[in-house]
Amino acid sequence: MRTPLLLLVFPAILAPGLQSPSGAQDAPPRVASAQEAYAQESFTLEDLLRIGRERNPSLLSLRAEQDALVAGRRDAGRFQNPELEYEAGEGDLFDSSENKSVREFTVRQPIGNLLARHYRMGSLEYEVEAAGEKLRFGTLGVDYEIRLHFYRILYLRELLALARQNEETLEEIRGLIEARAQAGEVRNLEAIRLRVEHLRAQNEVQAVELELAQFRQHLRMFLDNVLPESYALEGELTADVILPEFRQLEAEVLPRHPLLQQAAKRQEAASQQIKASQYGWFPSPVVSATSAQELDGDIFKLGIGVQVPLWNFSRAAVERDRQNLRQLEHEGEGLLLELQAELMIHHNHLQLHRQTLQLIQEGLLEEADTSMEIAETSYREGEISFVEYLDALRTYQSIQIEFRQALYDWNRELAELDRAAGGGIL
Repeated sequence: MRTPLLLLVFPAILAPGLQSPSGAQDAPPRVASAQEAYAQESFTLEDLLRIGRERNPSLLSLRAEQDALVAGRRDAGRFQNPELEYEAGEGDLFDSSENKSVREFTVRQPIGNLLARHYRMGSLEYEVEAAGEKLRFGTLGVDYEIRLHFYRILYLRELLALARQNEETLEEIRGLIEARAQAGEVRNLEAIRLRVEHLRAQNEVQAVELELAQFRQHLRMFLDNVLPESYALEGELTADVILPEFRQLEAEVLPRHPLLQQAAKRQEAASQQIKASQYGWFPSPVVSATSAQELDGDIFKLGIGVQVPLWNFSRAAVERDRQNLRQLEHEGEGLLLELQAELMIHHNHLQLHRQTLQLIQEGLLEEADTSMEIAETSYREGEISFVEYLDALRTYQSIQIEFRQALYDWNRELAELDRAAGGGIL
């Protein structure tokens, strides 16, 4: 035990001599990698949504696009560069043969068309806001994909539990039937049939396991592979969200849709651009200052002038911008109709899924449990045949799967409705 102890004590003795000189800063702490930052084992839906908004490449691209527009608007707000001019030469006096040097230094600062600049900057500001709405819609799409994966994984997890339960039940009964077949109590045909059913159940378990592994891996890839391979999801499929009325969604939620807001911002930008083109024929002021050394002395001058837009084709530019605005208005009208139709379709589908869930929850689940208990007891006591028992088992399994499928369809359709409405439901 001495050697390890010395290895621990010896660096501690040398540590004071190896430290940096007094006043030096300690080394900054190491920044954790993305995988280390998300090294937790279980994740809720909110955790996944947060990771997706931070790490998804599509959202990072949209943020960069918005930042570029912000920088472009800031760059467009700057004044034009000043014009500097320097002239030097020699001059002769009229009344003498004396020769003198002359020089002149001039600074001109174009101010620009202030009215056109004001509306052009307003147009760029609305373009930035439109990019923000585009980013919000991109976030909505990422949230939608994450929810679909989350709900699918939960559904497959439930399906796998049912498949394994079915396989274990068939394995248990298979052992009993094969023992009874060897004793001559039942026909070998029943043992063969049960063996086939057991193998089929094993294949179903393997198929669900494969699909579940694929969806888990795809979710990791969608989140930039920051989730650990052995991650788990916390949550369960429920249908406890109160579905708003369609008219309420159409009147209160849909107008805030990012795509509609983006279309409105782009229309405002086009309207501002029309005004900028209309005021393009206004003269642009120019301020100048001149310092000159002439033959008869030094002269300092201040001046103001205008740039006359003789070659400005403002009428054509205004007509172009008006047609662009008209195009955007028609596109906005078509987009509104499309979103209304999509909202109505998903709302109707949710109502149908709600009816299916109520039908299963209010009677079929309890009846399936009761009938399965009766079938198991009756089969073990020899009151029903093997075929009748398998029919009861298949019916029980189909109802359980149908219930999980209905829960998944409800949550998936609710995510579709939330995306169609532009958020605000989930």
